[in-house]
Amino acid sequence: MSVKKIIAPVTIAGALLVGGIASTGTAFAATPATAGTAASAAKSAHPLAAWLHAHRRAIVKAGVTTSAKTIGISSKDLVSELRSGKSIAQVATEHGVSPTTVVNALVGAADAKVNAEVASHNLTAAQGSKIEAALPAAITKAVNKVR
Repeated sequence: MSVKKIIAPVTIAGALLVGGIASTGTAFAATPATAGTAASAAKSAHPLAAWLHAHRRAIVKAGVTTSAKTIGISSKDLVSELRSGKSIAQVATEHGVSPTTVVNALVGAADAKVNAEVASHNLTAAQGSKIEAALPAAITKAVNKVR
């Protein structure tokens, strides 16, 4: 299984965690590019797509780290399980953790990031609300995705 197939399940969740602000001050939104569109994202005029392309490794790492910690396993073990064709939800269930618990942990971490960005005026309250409204569905989709 290729690394690109491992990246996709945690891209959304990780993006929402690491998201925050790009080095140029571009606000994060809840519509990240997937690994399959990474090449086209770099060419896109939208600053979020370029930011996601540039930071995809950090995004994936944050998603894996938070998910693994919530499940109670190492990040290395989680990546191994994902490479074997499982979703984060399947790995959580096998370790006696509800997938909802993982989703809630990821949403909570992402909400904290969004709130910090609103407080520091890098996002407007309206942007923050829009992102927070989209988090549960986007993260649930990412946690349940099998590659």
